Amino acid sequence: MITPMDIPTARVSPCPLPPGGLELLVAASAREGRARRLRDLLTGADADGSVYLAHSDEVRAMLNRGIDPQLYHAYRDIAAPRPKTGQPVDGADGTHAWFADLVVYTAANLGGSRELGRSLGHWNTPAQVEIFQCLSGRVLMLHTNIDDDGNSTMDYHVCRAGDHLVIPFGAWHLTVVLDAPAAVFNVYTDVADLLTGHTSREAVDSDLKYRVAPAPELTIARTASKIAVVGSSRELSERPLRRGEFPSWAEALLMPSGLAALYRHAPSAELARLQEHAAHFGRQPIPATAS
Repeated sequence: MITPMDIPTARVSPCPLPPGGLELLVAASAREGRARRLRDLLTGADADGSVYLAHSDEVRAMLNRGIDPQLYHAYRDIAAPRPKTGQPVDGADGTHAWFADLVVYTAANLGGSRELGRSLGHWNTPAQVEIFQCLSGRVLMLHTNIDDDGNSTMDYHVCRAGDHLVIPFGAWHLTVVLDAPAAVFNVYTDVADLLTGHTSREAVDSDLKYRVAPAPELTIARTASKIAVVGSSRELSERPLRRGEFPSWAEALLMPSGLAALYRHAPSAELARLQEHAAHFGRQPIPATAS
């Protein structure tokens, strides 16, 4: 099933780097990072369904021909963890600090496939606060959500340099490249009072976050004239697509400097307010199966 999206296909003029963005990119240039390639997507699709590919046969054929492009580099702890105050002494390590990563996407598509360059995608923990800021390029970010009536949705956001996104607790999310190269910064932590199992930090350390549950059956492709969602009819009917909204509480805390500058330079009290507001205004954890 193909659902066209109201997203310009032509490359848009780049926006300036947000405050703090240049420092992060310079830091990344001095590190190796972890490369993710086309074969990593197919491995997830074949092994446990943690990745959905609409045209897995095309991807497999490319790999058999030796075509295995790099999709992105991930830079874990691109900025030092920020310790949190007032946390339970016996709490899990992932609740004691904020952590920060950077991903630099280099591929506009999957080796010439119609499907666009992308992340692996994964499910967050029910206690995880995660906030993104696009630093350069243009990306489409998707995540599961629940509407005001308690129904499952698939929200999407088109992000240019400086734009932010807050991931709901327990949601699945995916980053798709619209204009490459693109750089995306994110910070995350777990709320001790909401923790019911492993922390997001533990999930990162073991790659567990990629094996929690199967991915929603959709991806993004470029047709002759449109950017479109491609997926199973069941998925697109059970989780209707809708344009996401940036929560007003987050804008008040993140602006005017933005997430990159806030994380690197703000007092710990401002990061504590960010967690408090996210926990207060956040929705209930998102189920791995649509309601």
